[in-house]
Amino acid sequence: MIPLLVHIQANLDGDLGLAAISRRARLSPFHLQRRFKAAVGETPKAYTSRLRLERAAFQLLVHDAKVIEVALECGYRSHETFTRAFRRRFGRSPSEYRELQRKAARRPEGGAPAETLDLSGQRYELSATRVVRLRPQHLAFRRHVGPYASVPETLFDELERWARRRRLAGPRVFLGIGHDAPITTPPERLRFDAALVVPGPFERAGRIGYQLFPGGLHAVTTHAGPDDTLPLAYAAIFPRVTALRGYRLVGLPAVEIYHSARVNARYALEHTDICLPVTPTR
Repeated sequence: MIPLLVHIQANLDGDLGLAAISRRARLSPFHLQRRFKAAVGETPKAYTSRLRLERAAFQLLVHDAKVIEVALECGYRSHETFTRAFRRRFGRSPSEYRELQRKAARRPEGGAPAETLDLSGQRYELSATRVVRLRPQHLAFRRHVGPYASVPETLFDELERWARRRRLAGPRVFLGIGHDAPITTPPERLRFDAALVVPGPFERAGRIGYQLFPGGLHAVTTHAGPDDTLPLAYAAIFPRVTALRGYRLVGLPAVEIYHSARVNARYALEHTDICLPVTPTR
């Protein structure tokens, strides 16, 4: 199902009805329903609806767009249909959700400032945030579904072994791709792709899938510190990006580019580029 899941993720604003994705998978609707539910744990309709609504919830937080604009961008054709589906999923209307979540985000939490914590105390530092155009990249990847904090390093080890078997030349460039926002998606549904840059497309091999990272404009901030401080770094970076003059935060996916050729969460001083997609404002 991995190629089909990649297609769904990239086309949430398009036709993802059962007939369309069955043609894409070259399966009958009956067989697709059965295989999809067994592999993913949700029906195709429930899965695509959940992704669309979670994307919409995240965009309501980071964008000032009208509710109908968010609805259209997430594949809904009317304000009423979107509002009913959103209320079933989150228990309140899109406008109420936006207001409550933004109030919660403004609430002071106390504690040390997030951006200048002491590295000697195993904390982290952040570089200035700059807008960079990343080039498209072919990726081999292994998907993890569950809390981001529980992503196993063995996924990157598996990619390394796969690359050696295929005799891919180094040096290795590893990425992490977070498709979901923890504030909108349940922890057990969060999707993370451990990825390796490869020379070109390839046929899926076992659990290793292929996807094309489209590149484009990203707000890039370098994080220096241990892996467990990345959530604090994201909390500090998001307000920076939403305040960038001349740019609007697109939202997700969040891309991490690891400076080391070996991903190891035990290192006390990792360097990671955190890249969030942006688009120029008119």
